[in-house]
Amino acid sequence: MTTHPSCSGSTVRRTLAVGATGLALSLAACGGSSHLATRPAVCKLEAQRAIARDLAVSTSSVAYARSVGDNAMPQCAFTARAAGRRVVVTVNVDSGAQPYFRLMRTVVEASQIFGPPPPGFHAPQGLSGLGPYASWFPNADHLMATNDRVLLTVTVAWPGAPRDREVALARAAVKPYLVRPRGPVDTNDYP
Repeated sequence: MTTHPSCSGSTVRRTLAVGATGLALSLAACGGSSHLATRPAVCKLEAQRAIARDLAVSTSSVAYARSVGDNAMPQCAFTARAAGRRVVVTVNVDSGAQPYFRLMRTVVEASQIFGPPPPGFHAPQGLSGLGPYASWFPNADHLMATNDRVLLTVTVAWPGAPRDREVALARAAVKPYLVRPRGPVDTNDYP
């Protein structure tokens, strides 16, 4: 069960006064009864489970909340506690045109450097098993991949965690979103 950040006891109490219909709507929005609550499509249950497995916590201890990213696309923030620290994994699902091409260009542009590299510069690291050009961007702590229908960006905020743990967590979170599409895809380059 998840709790919507804007929900509080007073909201539910006010809703009780409104009536049964208002109560059902409030409970659904605030993570109430599971038969009343509707999981946002962007917050995949399989991703929640994968994050819980990777962090060695129960699935129910991984909260989720739908929002809209800076790119105006839907995203889901999964939040949990691991090793005494708050972990937030945000999966942004960008359904804009040409996701494969945009991913390829992002990797190429993030790898380009003219002159001596600035302090702390790290080129994107390719990740096998997640499709063409899937990469971890160390300077931004996020992973990008595509199934050629959507461009996925998984951002990990895990203070004090080593990079390999952040990458493993992002990898676990993105896999449920990488289901191979049926039908024609946007490019002949995608395997």
